[in-house]
Amino acid sequence: MTNIYSILRQFAHIGSSRVKLAALWTMHILHKRYLGVFVDPILACNYRCRMCYFSNADERKKRRGRLTKEQIDHIAQSLFSRTLKLQIGCGAEPSLDMDGTLHLVRQGKRCGVPYIAMTSNAVLLTYERLYELVEAGLDELTISLHGVHRETYQNLMGETADYDAFLNVLQAIKKVKETFPAFDVRVNYTMNADNVDELADFDRLFDSIPINQLQLRPIRRIGESDYTNFDLTHVSECLETVVRPLAERCRQRGMTVLFPEHIHIERFEKTAQTSPRENLIPLFTYINITPMSYPRHDIHMEEETYEDYCRRKHIGRRLFKSIFASQKACANEELSLTNSLNYDIR
Repeated sequence: MTNIYSILRQFAHIGSSRVKLAALWTMHILHKRYLGVFVDPILACNYRCRMCYFSNADERKKRRGRLTKEQIDHIAQSLFSRTLKLQIGCGAEPSLDMDGTLHLVRQGKRCGVPYIAMTSNAVLLTYERLYELVEAGLDELTISLHGVHRETYQNLMGETADYDAFLNVLQAIKKVKETFPAFDVRVNYTMNADNVDELADFDRLFDSIPINQLQLRPIRRIGESDYTNFDLTHVSECLETVVRPLAERCRQRGMTVLFPEHIHIERFEKTAQTSPRENLIPLFTYINITPMSYPRHDIHMEEETYEDYCRRKHIGRRLFKSIFASQKACANEELSLTNSLNYDIR
């Protein structure tokens, strides 16, 4: 039988949001996996990146707590049978709670989640810790990086940043990949006016490190932060002179590079929104869980499965109606609009 996940991925590139919703409804009624479950096992960070809300003392006070292993078990029992991707680390640093993170990975693997990923600044991931995570079932590590050169790294990633520890992690990754060559490593680089030029040296830093993907994101405001230069003019100028040449060099090494086009940056700065029907897709597929949101989550994970939740919230009926509903009717669904940014892939 044709792999339905491949079909859905193909539908994701089709312009019609009706087609995407129809594919999603089909997967729902066939009891297939389509959920993206995003979990922060702990709300804390060892870094004070200047572009992040953890650089702000007041913001740090608002984000506290960690999930217990029992809560993680409830999440797994409730959601993982329908989870297509488990993302660990969304707005905090998961390696600060290695027990909880490792337990999440193992539960995801036990429940057959096809893809398990983690986002981290990575400096706490020794070779032994990373090896244990990958052996347990971690498929991908995304490293958050804001500077190629030592001075820029230390400046933008805050007073607690440790460039030497970062270099050590790169060597640990190289060693782990020798045992687990299918393990994917992605670098997520947030571009701003102060760090975009040094991307010209990115492939020198990673010359012997087997990175699979490089994703280049323009800076955006995410809560109150220490860094305040959100002007994308210089970033836009460097797309042709720095980013495209880097993307070509990386492509020749077998690395995928994702970066925005000029016109998309302009749209991004204007905070354009997609259509109400398009915005319904995250509503039905995206579940974010943190130690703070867990007790008040719409899904009562301690007492109901995702199937129970779908019956209670009439998810199948709502999905089906959304295929044919007007844009105005779609806009009435409860969801948080998000700003999207399209990428070119090299």
